[in-house]
Amino acid sequence: MNILEIKNLSVGFDIEINREEKFFYALNNINISFEKSKIHAIAGESGCGKSVLINTILKLLPNNALIKSGEIFFNGENILNYGEKEYRKLRGKKIALIPQDPFMSLNPLYTIENQLKEVSDDIDVIKSALEEVRIKNIDNVLKSYPHDLSGGMKQRIIIAMAIISNAELILADEPTTALDVSVSNSILDLLVDLKNKGKTIILVTHDLSIVSNYCDSATIMYLGDIVEYGICNELFKNPRHPYTKALLNALPNERGKKLENIKGNISPITEIIEGCKFHPRCNFMLEKCKTQKPELVDGCACFLNQ
Repeated sequence: MNILEIKNLSVGFDIEINREEKFFYALNNINISFEKSKIHAIAGESGCGKSVLINTILKLLPNNALIKSGEIFFNGENILNYGEKEYRKLRGKKIALIPQDPFMSLNPLYTIENQLKEVSDDIDVIKSALEEVRIKNIDNVLKSYPHDLSGGMKQRIIIAMAIISNAELILADEPTTALDVSVSNSILDLLVDLKNKGKTIILVTHDLSIVSNYCDSATIMYLGDIVEYGICNELFKNPRHPYTKALLNALPNERGKKLENIKGNISPITEIIEGCKFHPRCNFMLEKCKTQKPELVDGCACFLNQ
């Protein structure tokens, strides 16, 4: 059963260029669904639209953003029809966010206890959640301020907030970016624990090694388009889109094997690319890739697989 379904979602931004305001798409007709009690990855380079998608789900977009079309169904209800008052009841309570930088989500003027009590007044529930995220010396941590804690500890506090609120869906936007490897792995292990307890997690990342080790399914995005999606085991064994293959070839694996770079750079949102948006960087480009955009068919948007 799906907890979240996104249908025909297109989002963009009004951007001023040469004193003229123009509209540019950041998400293009996105269609994707997320099954309950799984970890779903959204992967791709920076600038592919991953975070825009997460912020659209939460309706936390900047003033110059516009949702042009589409629907987002959470437990069968189109939440894009919600007003701000209804959305406030949804955010943090049914849908929780784990951000890249937890320090930005914690108020430096209040103790951890005061901030957790904004979610629940029950100190036993709070302590239970902190135990669940493997925090020791709980009493000392509760009396601490955010600047007293390490980055990994602050991220555990954010995850504890999601546990306390009993959120059904957790959006993790590159939650390990600012952490070292050992701490990063422990945070990801916590997400697996939450999945095993029935929570659904959407994990945004640019690191396919994380996707391979921790996720059940993956969606690969490039410049606002879904180019490939599937079950992780199948996607990693048999990647079909050239962009997915290029990302995997850039990962360190066999000793002595030279890493492959993806040629060129990802284009800015203001650059209009005809046809397949990946074709300027693709080693397998066909002539029609320059003028025709491939449809997403059987989980892959590439003429080589159609």
